[in-house]
Amino acid sequence: MNDDHDRTTPGPDDQGHADQGGAASDRTPTSAGATDAAAGAGPRLVPWTHRPTTGEGATGPAAASSGTAATGADTGAHTGAVPTDDVDDDEPGRRGMRPAAVVAVVGGAAVVAVVLGTVLAFSGGGPLAAGAPAATSEPATTTSTSARAASTASATPSTTPSPTPSEAPSQRPATPPPAEAAEEAPYVTPIAAGTVVAEDDVRSPKGSISFHYRVVATGNGDFTTDVSGFTSTLPVSVQASFFEIAPAVGDGLTSSGGGPMLLGGPTSSPVSVSTPLPIGQPSYLRSLVVSTAEAPVDAPVEIGTGKVLAVADVPWAVPARATNIAPVDSGATSFAGGEVTATTASGAPKRYQVASGDLTDVVAQRFGISVSALIYLNQGLEVLDAEQHLLEGTTLLLDPDSL
Repeated sequence: MNDDHDRTTPGPDDQGHADQGGAASDRTPTSAGATDAAAGAGPRLVPWTHRPTTGEGATGPAAASSGTAATGADTGAHTGAVPTDDVDDDEPGRRGMRPAAVVAVVGGAAVVAVVLGTVLAFSGGGPLAAGAPAATSEPATTTSTSARAASTASATPSTTPSPTPSEAPSQRPATPPPAEAAEEAPYVTPIAAGTVVAEDDVRSPKGSISFHYRVVATGNGDFTTDVSGFTSTLPVSVQASFFEIAPAVGDGLTSSGGGPMLLGGPTSSPVSVSTPLPIGQPSYLRSLVVSTAEAPVDAPVEIGTGKVLAVADVPWAVPARATNIAPVDSGATSFAGGEVTATTASGAPKRYQVASGDLTDVVAQRFGISVSALIYLNQGLEVLDAEQHLLEGTTLLLDPDSL
């Protein structure tokens, strides 16, 4: 530094103060200060940039900064300034220590920050205050491990997109109650079409009438009666039909029977006739009856209208049919107290006569079949009221093979 700027030459007033403040000049620790005073240079003051020491007053720096020269005695008395030679020797060292001190403080703070960050990262952000309980080591759970893995993975960007939260799960539909098994509809399988279930020749006692017949299944649950080779020498029109209970020859008919068929008048040429027999199971009709369909007024009584001319037994050969109806009589009970009037060859109930007070569902229960099966076996069944009372005296069919 240039001495012209660092040194201040005292004026006449300053000299007087110097004389009065000789005591202060005597405190100068070095002989160099006395030599300079003798030479008339005067003591040097500390530059304005010097920070006040402990015993330095407020007037010293103010005077230095304003550029007003002060005597060495006043300066020494009020501020206790160190002689200029000593200050000049110490000031460069202090100036060199300031940057180093700043660097040291900043560096130390950075090191502390790094150490604290490392400790917090490995301690999971736990408290570090004095007296805080040390964390105990516990087995890693699924949650803590996942959370720690998530925090570690967050430092590195992942290319896999994060799953977006789905909407609230829909409510699971209530389990429906178990459905009852559907009741199987009653059935009786029909006989294959073209099956011949009965066939025979018919001849009147005197041979006046003769023909051949056969009963054939249609495949639709019924039959047809085919007559061939019909001949007659009687002067009347002839007919034939099936009966369950056959009348005797010469009796008069009281009903038309089942499947009536008109054969024709007197003829010597064979005639063929085919007539429907709309019965599902015709085997109960055991006889074929030939009778006079129409006779002239003057015809003998023996061949008059409605007289039985011939009776023939029918050799039925109806094959068994598949069915899911199998009645078994469990005995009379309340609301099903009627009697079984006929049985099949195997002993199964075939017909039932309704008693007073019988109910449809109780009768069906007695024979182990459903109400729908009972109605299926008896088409057109009549009841009396909403409680399904059956008409007393009615005969019910229970044998599916008799349909």
